[in-house]
Amino acid sequence: MSKLNLDIRDNYEYFQELSYEEKNLATNPIVLEPKRNNRDWLKQSTKIDHSTIDENITLIVEKKLSLYKYGIKLHCPNFTEKPYFRFDSDGPAHRNKTELPLSEQIITTPHFNTYDEKGQEFAYKSDTLKSEKDAKAIVENLDFGISHFFQETNIKTNGKTEYPEIKVNEPELFEIEPKTDPLNGIDFLD
Repeated sequence: MSKLNLDIRDNYEYFQELSYEEKNLATNPIVLEPKRNNRDWLKQSTKIDHSTIDENITLIVEKKLSLYKYGIKLHCPNFTEKPYFRFDSDGPAHRNKTELPLSEQIITTPHFNTYDEKGQEFAYKSDTLKSEKDAKAIVENLDFGISHFFQETNIKTNGKTEYPEIKVNEPELFEIEPKTDPLNGIDFLD
């Protein structure tokens, strides 16, 4: 993984409060738009209100245009430079640097990424993600992924235990009129 995050190491209780105390999202739906620097990805950032901390916290949702690759992050730039909690649906496995045997240090995706009290980043699977069937459903559906992320990080939507709708802002090439038969008025030859 990466070098130590000294902001988190030196303020670990604050980090725990940021991560796991109740938070609220007032934006629903979250509309993903093309990422400016990479058109293969869609992205949206939205403000999160913390119940006990007055900080600028941002929820970031990113989705690759191809299937099953997305990420969800919490970022508090006044506290630490990098996002402090994230979910990866796909991508490489991570190796957690621990005293465990090497075979037990590897954490495959999907998984969460956070920090320990030493400021060391580590990946883990929730009990839900340890179930192959549940993990597959979460990987294949961003709505399931966002709901699991909200459960794991104690985020509510408009003060309720519900999850935001995720939409994609894609321009339509043609105006669609579903009540109009496109073949109406065409004579076909026998």
